[in-house]
Amino acid sequence: MQKNLAVPLNRSTLIRISTIDRCLRNRFRRWTITDLIDACTDALAEYEGRSNPVSRRTFQNDLALMRSDRLGYNAPIVVRDNKYYEYDDPDYSITHLPLNDEGLDALNSALDILRQLQGFPQLASSIETISKLNEQISRHTGSSTPAMDMEHVEGYRGAGFIGTIYDAVRKQQTIVIEYQSFKARAADSITVYPYLLKEYRNRWFLIGEKASNRAPQINIFALDRIHSVTIDRTRPFHKCVGFDPAHYFDDTIGVTRLITDKPRRVVIKIDRQQAPYVESKPFHRSQKVEQRFRDGSIQISLKVIINNELERLILGYGGHVEVIAPPEFRARVAESIGIAHSRYHNPDH
Repeated sequence: MQKNLAVPLNRSTLIRISTIDRCLRNRFRRWTITDLIDACTDALAEYEGRSNPVSRRTFQNDLALMRSDRLGYNAPIVVRDNKYYEYDDPDYSITHLPLNDEGLDALNSALDILRQLQGFPQLASSIETISKLNEQISRHTGSSTPAMDMEHVEGYRGAGFIGTIYDAVRKQQTIVIEYQSFKARAADSITVYPYLLKEYRNRWFLIGEKASNRAPQINIFALDRIHSVTIDRTRPFHKCVGFDPAHYFDDTIGVTRLITDKPRRVVIKIDRQQAPYVESKPFHRSQKVEQRFRDGSIQISLKVIINNELERLILGYGGHVEVIAPPEFRARVAESIGIAHSRYHNPDH
């Protein structure tokens, strides 16, 4: 009998287990440990955007979890010829079995997270397994009411292009988009080298470079302003040497920045009322508390690109914050506050 495993059933674990199950149900192929690990790695890469190889130890823990009764699986996984993994029962699947109470609780938690990530058509096969597991939970509990509500925008117009652009980024394919900015009266056809998909505050953005750029320049396109996306197979993909998708936004709050922008030291004073919130949820990973005052207020510093998103974040705190430095950014924020003040005190309004 398998011992109770202390392995957390997080999103990654659920994806790997569903992938192993899908592979072993395919009786037309013989699966080695390398094949199964590669399949799990590929499945995780679909969510994360870049591949982090699954370790052999992690894979063995997943197999032990499936073989155990912790989730009620007791999966009959056997090894043939000391090499090939398969289900001893050809009709077996983890989606066909009742789950114990611990399994139901663990899967319910994981599925609450996975439900928020089902906009990727590349994950259709994994989502099919996940959906069957979800149906099991509903049957056992008599309810499909989620216990988690992650922020998202219903009917987001750009969601339909995520899959196509995601594939183009991964395969390094040139695309043509019909794009209409908020200021434009009509959409323009733009050839783009796509480098990255980025989400910020429930909006998705394509980070890429226009083929028409004369000098290296990163362009940002909001997906909800895109009317269509097509793959341009006639134009070779061009990679911008100065763009590193893993670190380009390290010094940025939001998505607005130029490739030549450099981070600045920004100093902000936070009053005692908002100081605990800013400390518990920092503005940016570079945030440091430089001084604590007797009245409970604090002074923090950031090393970030100065952009519109940073300004909006600070203005969102109203009179609870004060920009100390740099002086030109302090003046910029003060001007915005002055405009707002005049609107509220203009007798004509």
